[in-house]
Amino acid sequence: MTPFILNKELNDLNLHELINTCKSSSMIMGRQLRSAHYNLGKILGGSILKHSASSDFSIVIMMRAGLCFASGIADQMEDLGASINIVFVNNDEINSDDLYLLANKKVIIVDAVINTGKSISRLMEQIPHIDNHNVYIATTVIPTKSLNIFENNQLFTVRSSENTYKGAKVSNISNGNGPDTGDRLFNSY
Repeated sequence: MTPFILNKELNDLNLHELINTCKSSSMIMGRQLRSAHYNLGKILGGSILKHSASSDFSIVIMMRAGLCFASGIADQMEDLGASINIVFVNNDEINSDDLYLLANKKVIIVDAVINTGKSISRLMEQIPHIDNHNVYIATTVIPTKSLNIFENNQLFTVRSSENTYKGAKVSNISNGNGPDTGDRLFNSY
């Protein structure tokens, strides 16, 4: 399936401002960054709903970094009439008590940043009834070289990037490491 890349579908000055705010090189943190993630989620949520015949979704949020982005997705989809339930995931593990929330629904797995896709793949393996056509992957950014990882799923991203690095407790991008998105969102480094 062809990935949906928002900044290639929508040429809007406000969208580009939000994207620039989210880039690690901006070093914007805290409330302004959380707001940008939330607003990008709202825009992408509308796009996901437009591309689905369903209106019954479970959103699986990769904590912490996916929280603001996923909240925007959920709020917009609910505003447009979709039924949403939310599952929070810590340490790449779905709580077995939450699996019933995913039954018979389209599942949207949300992570703020996807690098290798391993975390998302581990989550998908934990859902026994998963069908690739019932899974949407949503992210603000994914490396261009990783786009093919989800070719059997419906990938929705704000943008793809030629850059790739591992999130770490650093304030500058160097030696393959860059500022962790969760730390920037919550001022925790």
